[in-house]
Amino acid sequence: MVVLLAACTDDPSAPASPSAGPGAATTSIPETRPTLADEGIPNWVGDVVNLHDLEDGSCFNRYSWVQDDRQVEIDTRVSCIGPHQYEVYLRTEHPARAGAPWPGDREMEAFARTQCYGAFADFVGEIYELSELELGYLTPTRADFEHEKARFRGIHCYVQRGDSEEMVGSARDSRR
Repeated sequence: MVVLLAACTDDPSAPASPSAGPGAATTSIPETRPTLADEGIPNWVGDVVNLHDLEDGSCFNRYSWVQDDRQVEIDTRVSCIGPHQYEVYLRTEHPARAGAPWPGDREMEAFARTQCYGAFADFVGEIYELSELELGYLTPTRADFEHEKARFRGIHCYVQRGDSEEMVGSARDSRR
């Protein structure tokens, strides 16, 4: 009952009701986004590289950390002899003709998955289903695919350990 009385009163010290008109006070919820805690920059190993520049048999590591509320990622080329996270085992091209429109994310992923799966056993020496290794792939973005001069169509297939541990030595013919 007190609320009704406060809403009906002419007392200027009474709180304004939400439908009191254009001069009424409004509340808004400030837009917030979660903040990320800064992490130390990792001591990375190898030379910073664009993954699109890697060839078959190249090994690389991926590092990520948060700095100034941003996620930072770099990739480094490393020797396959020492510890590494990933090894490129196939580099192929999407067969679209020059000037063809972007086939879409689903088509690009399906093509990459098929190519990588098909080459996995020949590289590792074991079928994917029995291997301790996982496969991954890097596909071009729409912008890279449709760029008027670059027209990047490259697919990179790589292997990594399924348990997130580093590999030592090449996975070629490892039968892992």
